[in-house]
Amino acid sequence: MNDDTTEPTIDVEQALGQLAARGAEVRAEQLEEALTRLRADGDLTDEQVAALEQLSERLVDRLLAVPEETLREAANRGDEEAVETAMELFG
Repeated sequence: MNDDTTEPTIDVEQALGQLAARGAEVRAEQLEEALTRLRADGDLTDEQVAALEQLSERLVDRLLAVPEETLREAANRGDEEAVETAMELFG
């Protein structure tokens, strides 16, 4: 086995997974809080709930798009420090 062929230590997929999981966690918490407040003022239709769920998903997707792309670019450059920092922040 040749010592020059080492596998990269960057696990960008794990970092992206942690980022997505944290986004989903925050989305769910905030959606539940908003639904609770709105339901306190009266009933919500299924369409209104669906619209809020879709809005929360789109917001998280849009907010995480740039960090996800940045992580992929860092991994492609071999920037382990950037990926490790992201894992610490979102792990």
